[in-house]
Amino acid sequence: MIPYTVKLIPDTLAKTYIWEHHYSHGSHRHPKPCFGLYDSSLIGVLMFAVPGSERVRASIFGPEYVNHVTELHRLHILDITPKNTESWFISRCLKLLKQEKPEIWAVMSFSDTTEGHTGIIYQATNAYRIGMSPRATFYRDQNGRLRYPRQCGINISKSEALDRGWTIEKRDKKFRYLWLLPDSKAHKTWMIKNCKYDLTQQSFS
Repeated sequence: MIPYTVKLIPDTLAKTYIWEHHYSHGSHRHPKPCFGLYDSSLIGVLMFAVPGSERVRASIFGPEYVNHVTELHRLHILDITPKNTESWFISRCLKLLKQEKPEIWAVMSFSDTTEGHTGIIYQATNAYRIGMSPRATFYRDQNGRLRYPRQCGINISKSEALDRGWTIEKRDKKFRYLWLLPDSKAHKTWMIKNCKYDLTQQSFS
């Protein structure tokens, strides 16, 4: 049995933890909700956040349903936990997300192969693997934070990034994953039928 508790935490606390421990050293400006994994102190954080691109959200059920899709944005747990803690933490957070935001039907996440991540933990939580994103150019700022090419709704060109003192960083493909949070069995059937990805061919448990 996993000997930890999961709590809703302020985004300020979650962002500080991610800054200190996650390879990106940064996060969405307004992640919500955020959950903490606790022993005697905070030992892990999971952030949900609305993806910056409406196109990404629309890729699940279509543009009319973008407000029902969110992203598992950041996840980190200290390397002091027993096996299966990450998958246990994700599962608890998905249940709590549905309680906090019942309008959410689906959660996307990306597994960054540049960091050696392939999504094995996601597969252990009944996530669907829905393809890969292409290689992309990112930026790294002076504080070591990984920056997306689109900042606050504005596309940042390579020349603009260099002017800011950022370095250009090529990132490999990412695996895309998807969790469904249906309101009922009938709702799950509807989602599988209407998802823009074929969810009938594979799932992981």
